[in-house]
Amino acid sequence: MYTLNISGHHVQSGEEVQEVVKEKLDHLARINNQITTINVTLNTEKHGTHELIVEASVHIPGHDLFAMVQTDKQLKPALDLLVGKLEKQLIKHKAKHAGRQHHINAKDVESPVERQLQAEFDELVEREVI
Repeated sequence: MYTLNISGHHVQSGEEVQEVVKEKLDHLARINNQITTINVTLNTEKHGTHELIVEASVHIPGHDLFAMVQTDKQLKPALDLLVGKLEKQLIKHKAKHAGRQHHINAKDVESPVERQLQAEFDELVEREVI
C-alpha cells in the first residue's frame, strides 16, 4: 500500500477531486506493488492562460519517477495523461530490474579455488592459529 499526498496551489482540492485522483492513481499500484509514496500537486496558472498543471512524483525504493501534464482546466483528461506517462515509466523501470531479483532457492556456487582457501582457513581456525 502507498501513501497518497494531494496538494493544490490556487485550486480547491475537495473530496471530489481527491476521490478522482485516488481512483486514477490506484491503477499504478496494479503495475508495481512496491510504490511507497505518490505526491500529486494541482496548480493553475492565473497569468493570462488559466491552464491546469498536474504534477506527480512516485517513489519506489531506490528510484523516483516524475511526470507533469498541462491542460485547459479539465482534471480527468489531465489525470489520464499523467497516469499514462507514469505507467510507461513504471513499465520501463520494471523491465530494467526484472532480471535482478534474488531467488529464495538460489545457491552460491563456489569455485574449487574458493573451496580450497575456505578449507585452509577452517583448518587454521581449528588449530587456533587465527
